[in-house]
Amino acid sequence: MIHTTDNHGAGESAVKDMMTVHHRSGESAVKSMTTDNHGCGENFVQAQKKASFISRTEAEQWIPEDGTRFDVIVAGGGPAGIGAALASAHKGAKTLLLEAKGFFGGVAATSLWMPMNRMRLNGGSRGGVHDRIIKKLEQYGADAYLEGKTSWVDGDGLHIHPEYLRGAIFELLEESGCHYRLYSPIVGAKTENGVLKAAVVQTKSGLAEFEANVFVDCTGDGDLSFYAGAETRTGREGDGSLMPITLGFALANVDTVRLFEFYNGPDCGPVLRRILEEAAAEGFSCADWYSFDRTTIPGVASVNHGGLKGIGILDATKARDHTIAERTGITLALDFVKIARTKGIPGLEQCHLMRVGGNVGVRETRRVIGKYVLTIEDAIHGTEFPDVIARRYGAVDVAGLQEDKDYKQLMKSGYAYPYRGLLPVGVERLLVAGRCGSYTHLGMAAGKSMGNMIALGQAAGIAAAFSSQLGVTPGVLDPKVVQDFLVQWGVTL
Repeated sequence: MIHTTDNHGAGESAVKDMMTVHHRSGESAVKSMTTDNHGCGENFVQAQKKASFISRTEAEQWIPEDGTRFDVIVAGGGPAGIGAALASAHKGAKTLLLEAKGFFGGVAATSLWMPMNRMRLNGGSRGGVHDRIIKKLEQYGADAYLEGKTSWVDGDGLHIHPEYLRGAIFELLEESGCHYRLYSPIVGAKTENGVLKAAVVQTKSGLAEFEANVFVDCTGDGDLSFYAGAETRTGREGDGSLMPITLGFALANVDTVRLFEFYNGPDCGPVLRRILEEAAAEGFSCADWYSFDRTTIPGVASVNHGGLKGIGILDATKARDHTIAERTGITLALDFVKIARTKGIPGLEQCHLMRVGGNVGVRETRRVIGKYVLTIEDAIHGTEFPDVIARRYGAVDVAGLQEDKDYKQLMKSGYAYPYRGLLPVGVERLLVAGRCGSYTHLGMAAGKSMGNMIALGQAAGIAAAFSSQLGVTPGVLDPKVVQDFLVQWGVTL
């Protein structure tokens, strides 16, 4: 069994503060915008020649009418939901993936090349859904992705062009025989005696219900579980603090060589701290921290950050807080361009704002209480479980939130996640995976990278398919059948 890796990484390419720069992009940063260094080779040429026309008839066969019944319904089309839907369909279940927004991919599609970490395992295959996503991106060629950076928080990842990711997910779903529907937010649930019967979605025409034998909640906010009556927790134990909400953005006309030489050099921390202190004193909106990522487009860099400095707790399950995050986020992006130009951040002196993400990226809201609640102690000590169905690699990443101590390097990379953590207490025929899973606040932060979320969703999808096919609830399903299937699919447990 795998318990550790040398490359600590987990989701956020965040700098805790501007005093110290923790990450090193290494050779990938020096190579900057080269497009032939990430294993595409001949695939790039082939990808340019292949047309990918799809007709209305071909598309609409995958999009169900209201009320269609399925074996498995997955709610939420982010990394965990993609893992669940593809795995369930791969196991042969008639599967529907419901998504509230107009695209699949979640934060990977909105955060503009932020690395999708832990897609590989120590540079090699992670098996299962991870391999399928990577192979699909390789078919698109060099425009689709760059190899990810390595740092205390990043590793085994990819910087993926958001539109190519969206296209790849559509194709993967269709190739797997998985039905899907966008613009279908979960707004309710129908239960009988603690058994989930249907998911209720909002449409422009009114409410619609979808029934299934088994459901998987990958909404990030635990929406389906919440409406079904499952017990949830929000925020840090004790004070309710939440990790920051971020509206990422991309900059064009960037001298990427100079930017990343500066960013990975010893002067970045103190220089950026001075610049931001001056800018804040002059009335500019500034974030607690900023980090930068390479992209697949020459002269374009992606910017992640910690949200408006001093903004306080924002809970994205509350529309008012969510709107505040969007409003302050756009000003942060606009002001950063002014700061970069006037203060002369190396490589950004003549930058332009290319675009912001389609919506803010939310790191933490509800967590659903399962039959096992994963803790930071499990992550630190590497607790083993007989019902392990996934492993979480990387580091503890709280995205700049001040904790009682620095946990980031304490996690035992490759620690186990048990099947019981997928099972909400008090609701049958429901599994939960992703950031709304069964953890404490710090337990969720321990290895919260997108690749790890895919792994949890993948296990939940296999379990849902088995439950439907065997005519049992997930709570009585023998987790060994899930373990055996995952191992045969190349997954390391």
